[in-house]
Amino acid sequence: MFIGNLANWPQQRAVLPDAVNRALDALAQHDLHAMPAGRYEIDGDRLFFMIQEMLTQPFEAGKPEAHHRYADIQLLLSGEEGFGVAPADAALAVVDDRFDSRDIAFYAAPANEQRINLQPGDFVVFYPGELHRPGRCVAGSMPIRKVVVKIDRALLGL
Repeated sequence: MFIGNLANWPQQRAVLPDAVNRALDALAQHDLHAMPAGRYEIDGDRLFFMIQEMLTQPFEAGKPEAHHRYADIQLLLSGEEGFGVAPADAALAVVDDRFDSRDIAFYAAPANEQRINLQPGDFVVFYPGELHRPGRCVAGSMPIRKVVVKIDRALLGL
């Protein structure tokens, strides 16, 4: 997992994989605030992004999730979004396995889950297997707008 902010990204490029920098470069070419919600391809199914609009939900209402094929970059455009985060844990019970159909599985809450909050411009990179519980309330439910980039693990050398 990596947490950053677009304002600091030029100084952080050196520590990020090429595929992550390629994705952030592609996002920089768009006016993300003006684009409608939906899916946008950068490199077919290997690298694409989705603009999402949603209401944040109470922390307890969501389950931690992880992906097998894709890494996520989650970039907050507006609002305030809380996340639960935890490292990959092969011993953690899967409660809803949708890896085959949607590259996602939902898990029981890990004992070592931490909470982070994103402000506009903040982003977090979750590598395959890393647990995250996105879309959570910070102070109360609010509308948010965000970008979720999907990076095929092969582009990361995994």
